Amino acid sequence: MSEEEYKQLHPILTQVTQTYVDLYTNKPNEENRQKLIKLEALLHDKLEALKKAREG
Repeated sequence: MSEEEYKQLHPILTQVTQTYVDLYTNKPNEENRQKLIKLEALLHDKLEALKKAREG
């Protein structure tokens, strides 16, 4: 059975497997992801402050 046939016969199992692979593959980047989330929150706060300053 080829990989494509397996994917067609077992789409849910294939997706679950891919999800686990992605989680473990991207785990080293978790620290970077957390930093980006913090930076995004900081940027959002700064943009809100600028918006209030322009309105006021």
